[in-house]
Amino acid sequence: MDGNKTLSSISFPHRMWPSDNHTTAIVTHPHTSMATTRKKHVVLFPFPGQGHLAGFLAFAGLLRRELPDAIVTLVSTPRNVAALSSSAAAESSSIGLHALPFVPADHGLPAGCESTSSLPLHEFMKLFEAFDSLEPAFDGYVSGLIGESEDASATVCIVADTFVAWTVDVARRRGCAHAFFASCGAFGTAILHALWKNMPALPFGPDGALRLPEHLEVVLHRSQLSPVFLHGAGRPTAYHHRHLPRGYLTDAVISNTVEELEPTGLAMLRRTLGKVPVWPIGPLVRTVSQTETYSDDGVVRWLDAQQLSSVLYISFGSQNTIRANQMMDLAAALDATGRPFVWAIRPPVGFDTNGDEWLPDGFEAWARAGSRGLLVRGWAPQLRILAHRATAAFLSHCGWNSVLESLTHGVPLMGWPLSAEQFYNVKTLEEVWGVCVEVARGNLESSAVDRSKVAEVVEKVMGDTAESAAMRRRVKEAQQVLSKAWAEDGGSSRMALHEFLRAMQLQ
Repeated sequence: MDGNKTLSSISFPHRMWPSDNHTTAIVTHPHTSMATTRKKHVVLFPFPGQGHLAGFLAFAGLLRRELPDAIVTLVSTPRNVAALSSSAAAESSSIGLHALPFVPADHGLPAGCESTSSLPLHEFMKLFEAFDSLEPAFDGYVSGLIGESEDASATVCIVADTFVAWTVDVARRRGCAHAFFASCGAFGTAILHALWKNMPALPFGPDGALRLPEHLEVVLHRSQLSPVFLHGAGRPTAYHHRHLPRGYLTDAVISNTVEELEPTGLAMLRRTLGKVPVWPIGPLVRTVSQTETYSDDGVVRWLDAQQLSSVLYISFGSQNTIRANQMMDLAAALDATGRPFVWAIRPPVGFDTNGDEWLPDGFEAWARAGSRGLLVRGWAPQLRILAHRATAAFLSHCGWNSVLESLTHGVPLMGWPLSAEQFYNVKTLEEVWGVCVEVARGNLESSAVDRSKVAEVVEKVMGDTAESAAMRRRVKEAQQVLSKAWAEDGGSSRMALHEFLRAMQLQ
């Protein structure tokens, strides 16, 4: 096997997992001299969830641009490394890949299962726990990097996902710098940390309200928690209690957000971590040229035929979906509004990829007639849709990457959070920034959807009213904040990144 590979693009399309098995390979950089290797080496270790990998890949590209004299290597399991390598586009970015040995069957996982895309949400914990077994192999890899260096001034810095928190133990044993990369927003990160810290005894009030001891100023509700937080003690709580203390042992936390966008969330996160510095280096968002590698001419042609700022884009992300009854209600609301839409549709909870029985009879034919709407099954070119002149609003689960992509393109949001920190993203988007209206919450059997409310929110965001215009103005202001964060002349994220690099002795 040829062990020399580089990741030639930071593209990460949704349909990238190969079906065949791959052997483990140690990846080197044939274009880099040993003298350079001994100087600076940044090792990135993401958790293989869609949003996590996208953030790390964007960060890898950023490092290659801002730190051109360093080696950047992304570490994962064989199937993930092979998928990343096979998804590469033509342009070279000199990001290396290293595979750690991993056999899913040893951990009760299906054959070939090395990412969350291969599992239903309720089985993610198996993969979290399985990745703990990678510590010895990763320790050996890092030890080898240090052993190869004869230069005492050489620097190895590990930047890891919080779901591989044990990497901080490896860094301490090997004398490396270490940082955690938080791929979601600061507010959501701080709230999730406090939730797991207080599990399983969350202090709910009689009305379902929740005030966490660490953040008494924030009022949450039971309906803003993923089911895992409502089921008491168990494997997830034990897992997080095992790893949370490691968050205080790292040298730094970098966050995919912007200081001016989340001052309150960053203050909460900094208060949580104490002496550990937090550097916001966002927005790390993909560009169309980096990700949209599949043919999307049909979607773009359909959008080209629509009027300026007239289309509602609907997507619940690559791994989320709603229930069949909720899908019926959403379809009925779209019918009621009469506004054109693009719906990136996935089968609802409990259904496979076949059939359309979860939609009203004749709905798709009605949508096609008169170009009322477009249903996109499977992968959708989200960035092209958000960047198109016809797109007026985004009905989203509000995962953090989708939030940043929408705001970066100046598109207001309608929030339908389903899990994890999505509830807290929507809370911030609506209550603090004023760029989103929550339309529904959750996908539990008890999560009802009011069709009339959905239609009302669509009009509130997309209508020709003073309120709608004010929201669009606030979105443009947020867009400018994100853009200025990377300005050459003192952008806050640019300065934060270079402060981080200096602290890690990489500059």
